[in-house]
This record gives sequence, C-alpha cells and structure tokens, in this order.
Amino acid sequence: MKRMKLYIGACLGTALISLSSCEPNMVYTNPSADSELTYYNTQEHLTYAVNGAYNMLQRAGGWARWMPFMLNARSDEYAFTSGAANGEPETARLAQYTVNADLGSMSATYQDLYTLQYAANLALERLEINQDGAFNLDDAEDKKLYDRLRGEAIFLRGLSRFYLVYFFGDEIPDRDYVTTGGDDYLLPPAEPGQIYQRMIQDFKDASELLTEWNYEGTEDEGRATKGSALAFLAKAYMGRPILDGTASAGDADWAAAKDVLWQIIQSGAYSLIPNYRENATEENENNEESLFEVQFSQSVETGGFNPAAPGDINSWVVTGQDCMRMLEITSPNSTVSGRWWNGMPSLALYNEFERDENGKIIDPRAYLGLYIPGGCKFKGKGEAGREEDGEWLEYEKLFSDVNQDTGEDLFATWRGKWFGCRKYGIDEFRNMLRSGINDRVIRYADVLLMYAECCLEANNDEATAREYINKVRDRANNNTEAYNTTGADAGMWYLQGGTLPTVEELIANHPVVGRVVGSDGTVICEGMEINSVRRALKHEYSVELYWEGWRFFNLMRWYNNPNDPDREKMLDNLKNKNALQVEQTSLTGTLAFDYNRHLRLPIPSTELSTNTNMHGNAAN
Repeated sequence: MKRMKLYIGACLGTALISLSSCEPNMVYTNPSADSELTYYNTQEHLTYAVNGAYNMLQRAGGWARWMPFMLNARSDEYAFTSGAANGEPETARLAQYTVNADLGSMSATYQDLYTLQYAANLALERLEINQDGAFNLDDAEDKKLYDRLRGEAIFLRGLSRFYLVYFFGDEIPDRDYVTTGGDDYLLPPAEPGQIYQRMIQDFKDASELLTEWNYEGTEDEGRATKGSALAFLAKAYMGRPILDGTASAGDADWAAAKDVLWQIIQSGAYSLIPNYRENATEENENNEESLFEVQFSQSVETGGFNPAAPGDINSWVVTGQDCMRMLEITSPNSTVSGRWWNGMPSLALYNEFERDENGKIIDPRAYLGLYIPGGCKFKGKGEAGREEDGEWLEYEKLFSDVNQDTGEDLFATWRGKWFGCRKYGIDEFRNMLRSGINDRVIRYADVLLMYAECCLEANNDEATAREYINKVRDRANNNTEAYNTTGADAGMWYLQGGTLPTVEELIANHPVVGRVVGSDGTVICEGMEINSVRRALKHEYSVELYWEGWRFFNLMRWYNNPNDPDREKMLDNLKNKNALQVEQTSLTGTLAFDYNRHLRLPIPSTELSTNTNMHGNAAN
C-alpha cells in the first residue's frame, strides 16, 4: 500500500468544552469547521474513514513498535539481551513472563487495538448512513466500492477482536458500534465466547464483501482482500481452544479451517515468491505471497525519535508510517551497526535448522533471515559515520565490540550464542534508522502449512500433508544467488540450491533438531526427533515462519490438541526458558512458564482503574 496513502482522514468528533457560569456567553465552536455530521458525505471522505482504521495498525501499540515484541518475545524462539534488561526492560518482562498490569507497552497495545475497533466501527457507521447519497447503491460501480470499503472495515474490526482475545482473553469489552462516551466507557466484559463468534462472523462477512484476491501493482495495493479475511478465519478456527472462552482442548474446527484454506489455494491468486529473503525487505512488498501486510513508509519529514518534537500522538515514538523494528531487534548494538538490539533469536531456534554431517546448517532460510556464523555479511559504519564508507563485515566482526582502552573484545566469549534477526532489517549501517519495511502479518507459506496440518487433523491424510510441506521446502531449495545479489550474500555457499532433503528423506534420516546442551553438559532443551509427518510439520513452521509472530500461538494450539502425541512436550522449552536465557546471555529472572497464568497478558491497570465494571484475568 505504498501507493495508497493512509493518512487519517477520519474526523473523530468535536471537543465539548465545559464552561462555568463565570464565562461570557460565547459560541466557541466554528460553525464552518468539519464535524462527523458534515464530513462523511463524499466517497472520498468515506474512504478516508476506512483509511483511518488502517492507520491504527501503524501506531506504537501496533506494529510500529510494540507488536513485534508482544507477538514474539513470549515464544521459545526469542531471548532478551542486556540492552533490553538495562535500557528496555518492558520488552524483557514480556520474555521473562514477569508482566504485571502496569506494563506500558502492553497497555499501549490494549489501547491501540481498541482504537482500531473504534475506527472500524466509525467507518461502518458512516458508510451505513451514506450521507447525502455519497454512494448510489443502485449503480454497480458505486455498490462495488461501497461493499469493498465495508468489507475492509469489518475485516479490521475482526483483526482487533482476534488480537485482543489472543492477548487478554475474551472477558473484555467488545463493541460493534461507535462508543457514545459516558457510561459506555464502563462497558462490562462480553459473555464468554461472544467475541469469538463475532470475530468469526466478521471474517466471514469480510470474505464475502471482498471480491478481489490480490491488488498487486494497482493503486489499491496493500488493502485487505478476500484472502486476508479467509486466512484469519482459518487461524481463528484452528485456534478456537485459545480464542473462545467456551471452548476446550480439542475444539479446534479443523474441517472448517481446511475448507477455508482450500478456497485460498484453489483461487490461484497466491504463490511462493522465489526469494525467501524478500518476505521481510522493502523490495517486492505486497507480492503474490502476501495475504496481508501492515504498511510502512519511511517518513523522513517527521520529527525523528525526539521526545521534545513528537510527530505523532504516540508519545515520543514518531511513527509517521515508520517502523522501529529494524532499530530494536535486528543486528547487535555494536559500534558498527548502531542499533539497539533488545532481542535476539534463541539457541533453540538456531539449533532447529537442519545440519550436515559436519554440523553446518544446510537450510538457506537460516542465513537469509538471521545473522549467524557462516552467514551473510553486514556493511558496517564507515569513518565519521558515513554510510558510503562502510565495509562488508562477516559475523565475527559484526559481533565484535573492542574496548578502546584495553583492546579486549567484549563479545568474544558470546560468539556462537549471540545472533541477530535479519528479517525486517537492512544489511548495512544507516544513519536514518526508521524503517519503511512492511510487516508481513500473514503469507502464503503459512497457508500451505496450515492446510497440511488440517489434512492431518481432519482426515489423517499424511500424503497430502507431505505434499504441501514439500512445496514450502522446495522454495527454500531454490533460493539461489540469482535472487540474492547484494554484497551481503554475494558468493555465499548457501545459495547453491538443492541442499534440503524432502519430507520423506527427512523422516527417514530422523535428525534431532532444537536440542540445546549447556556449557556444563546439562540438557536445557531436549529437542525433537523428526520421525513423523506431524513433527516434520512443526519443524517446518519454525524454520519457515520464525520471528513472524506465530510461534507462541502455534505452541498454545498444539498444547490444546489431544490428538497430538507430543501435546505435553509443547511447553517444555517455555518452562526451561530461564536456563536457556542464562546459557545464551547469563541474564536470569525468567519464570517457568505456567499455562494457566501465562497464556494471557494481564488486563492493564489503566482499564481496571477507570472501568469499574471490569475485572482482571488469570494473569493479573
């Protein structure tokens, strides 16, 4: 949606000013100013109302800053760093399972997801009113655009419900109308299961109203599509045990999810792009693999990360359609990269990738998405900070920070344990660290793996499941140098192609992946022997989608599947996360994961203190 400028065109109402009897009798409202009653009377302005809802995804509580931490930090693929512990403890607490109700980042996400719900409801309300006949609903073209805008707003409302329930449980307020203020701000929690049913209906309704599968190359590129709605509908069906307060373990609707996923596959609208790396760069965004992205555009005209000159209402965080992910969780905070590095890929993830007989990783996706030994290079900071003067550095130099007084390499003992996440980053030092890289919320590779899982669960169809897992692995094998031409990957051996075995060969070889042994010989993570299609699928989810926000969600789903013989093992890495964290960073304080307490995040104290009809959840 680089083409579609999502400026907030929504007029959110005129402020009401209370005046005491001492004030003169004056009219303070400009009668010529726009208001909700006069603004939304053209097709353009009604489109702005929907655009305003999209903008909520770009706020600090959304994907501009906190959402990548909210989605990834609680999983076993993530370790927090000393930078987070000392400078960004909010994110460390998410990884440690020590979140309490006053955590600002969590509160911002809670608030912004409700703002998204409000903005979507506002757009729907104004579209229903259709003031001054802005849309002639008897005209086919007008009706098509009208339905599309309604479908987009309904999808975005469904998205707010999905993430609110996923994070906070379903005993929270929910609205399908524009809040009226006053007592409505004291809305009590919805009935158990009610938000799930509304979420399902939102995604169904959106999928019927949205007739286009892909807008690639058009002025509407990046808007929600039929595929966006169906993909989240499938996610909701598969995740019902953790999204529906009335559901129990085993209540996932596999057959319904399979049918929805097949509609996406059968449409022929999506395919795996040749270059895995481009699923997380600014090149080739909104492509044929992407079903929904949060749109970012580096906005150099905004005020920068300066608390004294904010360019957005998100406190000092200047979104301006920018994203902070590259600054916070990509390459290390050494002198050559200039980044903050508040989180890094865990040893459990690093050891998940398949290796040859010499212990070398053979999966090119590891090198295309991580900064690891033997991997890509990084163009470091040049003299006097000039970007053009930098040189391409190997892992050993990237993870190096020499004390200028003593000559000691402060990172030396940690190389091989410290990594960076290359996804959503640029492979070189930049003075301007605000990023315009879109966040790929859901993509076609995930759809193929979900379909494989539904084939296993709904029909015990291992043959079809293997076929769809192999489709994803085949793309990994085709990531040759022809598709990766920057100095970061130039000439690297892992771009020769054809190194990964098929699923059948993988199971026959039955390697153990994800195993972590501590420096003292203690087994920290048992790992998993890949000796079945089901285990091969779990492995593929991890090596394909790591750090894209779905690992914790998947672990919770698998733990709630009584048909899975590995069900009880799904939480082991989370329970052992403190030992994993200590081995990788020497930082302590991570609690053993308790499903009943840590599945959810606590209801923010700001909500509990202002809404007397609300109560905490199991995490409070």
